[in-house]
Amino acid sequence: MSEAPSKSARTKRGIRTRNALIAGAVVVFARDGFLEARIRDICSEAKTAYGTFYTYFQSKEEIFQEVIMGVQQDMTTNDLMPTARSDAPWDLIEASNRQYLHSYRRNAKLMATLEQVATFNEDIRQMRIGLRSKFTDRNKRAIMRWQDQGIADPDIDPYYAANALGTMVDRFAYTWFVLGQEFEEELAVATLTRLWVQSLGITHEHHSSSS
Repeated sequence: MSEAPSKSARTKRGIRTRNALIAGAVVVFARDGFLEARIRDICSEAKTAYGTFYTYFQSKEEIFQEVIMGVQQDMTTNDLMPTARSDAPWDLIEASNRQYLHSYRRNAKLMATLEQVATFNEDIRQMRIGLRSKFTDRNKRAIMRWQDQGIADPDIDPYYAANALGTMVDRFAYTWFVLGQEFEEELAVATLTRLWVQSLGITHEHHSSSS
């Protein structure tokens, strides 16, 4: 657990400096990864003295957690406001898949670093699980709602389905934006969405274009 920030860190100038360090860390972690990132380089990006870093953060791990909190906020805030054509399940799933791919693309380099660090740092592993859980919990609630409405197959376990289908989209995004395998966006979204709805037993009648 980090110590309480010093008085200087709580001033307006201190807040600006802290934010500059976080912004610098975003650049360095995205460029160099976690293992190769140096605090000196973060300070250089932030245009602050090396010693200033320790007024605000105790370690490279601590500032990386702050960076990942920003990634979480960006991905979950945007994903929770999909621009669906209607409230039909097919359209909601399509919009959510598209939003997730877009947010993953924006944060691809940091997501790659997060995957790396989560393999050996327990705090970061829990943050990765937390980010995943936000999407899994939302998807589980949607599946349960569609089951209650008689739209989705009632025999499918919503928790396992949410995990399996969410993993499909997440690893597809990783393969595309981190590993660099090329895909065409519209076909990718359409295919992921079809796999989602067919896995849940949702028929094409629950699509706005069919009405």
